[in-house]
Amino acid sequence: MPELDHPAWLLGLTAALLPWFWHGQRRIGWASLQALPADRLSAALDLVLRALASLALAAGALSLAGAHLQGAPVERTGTGAHLVVVLDRSASMADSFAGTASRSGEESKGEAAARLLDAFVAQRPHDLFGVVFFSTAPMRVLGLTGDHVGVRAAIASSAARGVGLTNISAGLTMALESFRDQPRSGSRVLLLVSDGAANIDARAQRTIRRLFEEHQAQLYWIYLRSPSGNSPTRLPSPDAGADVAPEYYLDRFFNDLGAPYRLYEADNPRALAGAIEDVSRLQNLPLRYLQAQPRRELAPWLDTLALACVLGLLAAHAMERSRWR
Repeated sequence: MPELDHPAWLLGLTAALLPWFWHGQRRIGWASLQALPADRLSAALDLVLRALASLALAAGALSLAGAHLQGAPVERTGTGAHLVVVLDRSASMADSFAGTASRSGEESKGEAAARLLDAFVAQRPHDLFGVVFFSTAPMRVLGLTGDHVGVRAAIASSAARGVGLTNISAGLTMALESFRDQPRSGSRVLLLVSDGAANIDARAQRTIRRLFEEHQAQLYWIYLRSPSGNSPTRLPSPDAGADVAPEYYLDRFFNDLGAPYRLYEADNPRALAGAIEDVSRLQNLPLRYLQAQPRRELAPWLDTLALACVLGLLAAHAMERSRWR
């Protein structure tokens, strides 16, 4: 069903009635036509010219009204996963893997992650991707979508220098909410890419645990650390608190979620590439999703129709007789 951007222009459709009340043809004086036989060809031509004028005015009014066909979502079936990329945008992601500020020409952790994740998205054409950034606060960049051009653009923007701290719990909560109201088909995966960790309070832990159970999601954590940094699997000193080794306690919490979980540690771009390559071998399950179709503009077709009608009228006008011979 056509829709309109500017319905007020439909008032112009009343002008399409004018040709049926006023023919607009040149009048030629003559004594009498009663003795002549009926000219059916001329009568038919008169109807055609009136119809052309009426059609030109109607097409012009509909074009000005912005007539278009709204693209209806089309259900597609494929294989793949519902995958939400959760990217750390804290200030430390601008550092190199050596743990120092990246120098000119040196790739930062954020840039390496963006480059490799871009290739990861390109290799999985049947997946639906979402993108969530987090630092001090989370930001949903894209909900689950099959628009991979938009997904890759969102990931590329993460290479810019970030600000703030690492609030992982808020990022995970927002990412898990991306699965709400989505069809339960395909694997549901959270891909967390972070160079740090943070303590998660008991209330946030309960929320995250409930959302993982509700949405049946899997978690992959790619931990970017400097060569001298702490490992999430290294047991801290008994005297050390959660603030000293937050990555260890975060990994322990993830292991206790009751959801499929895997940790990858990467201290250089090659290790990061290996981790992402391993994640790319996710199980491909049947996947149903709705793909939005672009709307179809009718204005070009209406303008072409109006122009064709006007050209026909001009041709008829050029062949009009100015007097009887």
